Amino acid sequence: MIIKSRLLKLAGLSLALAVTVSGCSQEKPGNATPESTPSKPASQSQSSGPADVFGGLKACDLLEPTTTPKGFDPPEVETYESDNGCATEKSGFASVSIYLVSKAGIDQLSAGQGTKVPTKVGDREAVEIPGDSGTQACTVAIAVTPTSRMTASTSLNRGTNEEACALARELATAAEPKLPRGN
Repeated sequence: MIIKSRLLKLAGLSLALAVTVSGCSQEKPGNATPESTPSKPASQSQSSGPADVFGGLKACDLLEPTTTPKGFDPPEVETYESDNGCATEKSGFASVSIYLVSKAGIDQLSAGQGTKVPTKVGDREAVEIPGDSGTQACTVAIAVTPTSRMTASTSLNRGTNEEACALARELATAAEPKLPRGN
C-alpha cells in the first residue's frame, strides 16, 4: 500500500512538472510571471459549513469522569443523536449518554413522551425533560449556542423520572464547565 501511494505521488509530481515545463516556450523572450488568481479572505474557511462549536471536545471525555467512579462500564462512542455521542451502562441500574450536538439547539430538541421544563445548568439556559422516553427516563439539555447543545440522558432499570432526572442533572452539571462558551 505504501509503495502504491509513493508511485501515485511520483506520477503526480511528474505530471505537474511536465505541465509546468510545457507552459514555458522559447518562442517569446522575457520573464515568465504567474497569472494572478483571486485569493480568499483569511476569514473564510476551507470547508463549506460552519466550524464545529465543540472543536476537539469528545462526549466520552465528559461522560467518563462521572460514570467510572459509580461503577459504570467503560463508555463507548455512540452516534444516535449526533456524530459526537457516548454511552455506558451499569448492569441492573441504568444506561446513560451524553451527546454534543453542533447543529441543533435546545429549542429543536423533541420532548418525546415528556414535557420540556426550562431550567439552568450553571449560568446556561437548559431544559429538563422528565419521561422523555417513558417512565424512569430523563434528559437534560444545555444550550451552548442558539444552534448547538449538549444532552445528558438517563434511563433507569428501576425508579422514577425524578430519580432519572437527578442522575441526568449530575451528568450535565459535571460536564457544563468543560463546554465551550458560545457566541
